[in-house]
Amino acid sequence: MSHSQGYYGDSTQVSQLRSIGAITEMRQFAASIGHLTSMQQGVYVASFLLSSAVSSLASGHISDRISRRYGILLGGILSLIGTVISASSPNFASLIVARLITGMGAGQGISVATVYLIEIATVDIRGVTACSLQFFIVIGIALGYFIAYAAHTLPGTMAWRLLFIIQAAVAAVLSLGALFLPFSPRWLVQVGRIDQARLTLSKLRPKGDAVNLELEDIQQSLRSDNQTKLASWKEIFGKKYIKQTSLGLFLMSFQQLTGIDVVLYYAPIIFQQTGFTSEKASFLSSGVTGIVMLVSTIPAQIWIDRWGRRMPLIIGGLLITACFIVTGTLYEIFGRKTGDSVVLCSDTAQWVIIVLIYVYVASFAWSWGVVGRIYAAEIIPTRLRAKVCALEQVANWVVNFLVTFTAPLFLRTSPSGPYFLYGFSTLVAVVVCYLMPETKGRTLESIEYLFEKGGKERSQR
Repeated sequence: MSHSQGYYGDSTQVSQLRSIGAITEMRQFAASIGHLTSMQQGVYVASFLLSSAVSSLASGHISDRISRRYGILLGGILSLIGTVISASSPNFASLIVARLITGMGAGQGISVATVYLIEIATVDIRGVTACSLQFFIVIGIALGYFIAYAAHTLPGTMAWRLLFIIQAAVAAVLSLGALFLPFSPRWLVQVGRIDQARLTLSKLRPKGDAVNLELEDIQQSLRSDNQTKLASWKEIFGKKYIKQTSLGLFLMSFQQLTGIDVVLYYAPIIFQQTGFTSEKASFLSSGVTGIVMLVSTIPAQIWIDRWGRRMPLIIGGLLITACFIVTGTLYEIFGRKTGDSVVLCSDTAQWVIIVLIYVYVASFAWSWGVVGRIYAAEIIPTRLRAKVCALEQVANWVVNFLVTFTAPLFLRTSPSGPYFLYGFSTLVAVVVCYLMPETKGRTLESIEYLFEKGGKERSQR
């Protein structure tokens, strides 16, 4: 197994969990576990995010202590345990417990893996390498929807247990693959294992002076940053690093306020509100969403290091804002409450909103789905990166929890409210992205100087 395969198993496993809305809508699930109320559905989906936030907070300290490599392995093992329990759960209570354990694995694995990818990549492919995370996530999303669509015709509980069985298999592959990952060379330097860092860099980089030059840069950065001392939470929010920390937290929080997980988790509900009334049409429409996301991620996978970071966030954010404002306006005009749900009273409006949802998903996939996480990780100095990225992931999970916990009730009670909220939130994020510096083509060590007082920069080698 390649190094990338070992990591991306975690991304696929997490992304498959994003199709959990399709599982809870299955009649076989309702027959065996019981029909979930809006509150229960919100708790079930969001419990994963709550435990992810808790484990993310600890992941930075863990990866600093035991390495990025073993941090990913720990995430894989926890995910494996959680999905095995999910696949064999007899009732709703055990599913909640399993979801909490799986969330702990995801919070640990995703936080550390993001740092790991940023730290092992060269300058010219750092964006593409980190972008691969989202690429494999959307593959998992598309597969999750279509596996759920195919599985819903199976008799009995196997219809919904099959998805958890597949997730357990992927988590097992991740755990095995993590054993073959190289250590992060920057972590090796941080803990004083210089010779091993040089050997690892020589395997990851072209032959020549590049290895020694990069190693010298890493050592110099850590020396000036007090490499013998682990980063403290107080230091992270100190005067020297408050700009990087605040910007990273903002980007990772507002990535969820674009509303993406509302669409991914609750696609069946959203498409039913736009006019797809049958179970088959709802599942199929959700699967198409996954395909649109997958196809739209490919351009970013190819050209992200040419586009830079600011341009995708700004243009993609403006498109997201436009899609949601128009969708909210159409719901305000044509949306009607029927019992505990919302329906559209215009066939034209139904199809316009369906198209806008697909445009929104595509816009997110090549912009905020890819770039926000990359930028938030690469602007943090090496010694602080694991802890700050863990905190960023906590912010992401917490906002995700609040959004997904309230989404079922929000979608069913307010025809236009969710779309206006996420649209204007994204517009605020676009303004911030317009003001932030570009990091394309810079070494991780030189990026630190973009945020120093007066904008002083160190020339790149």
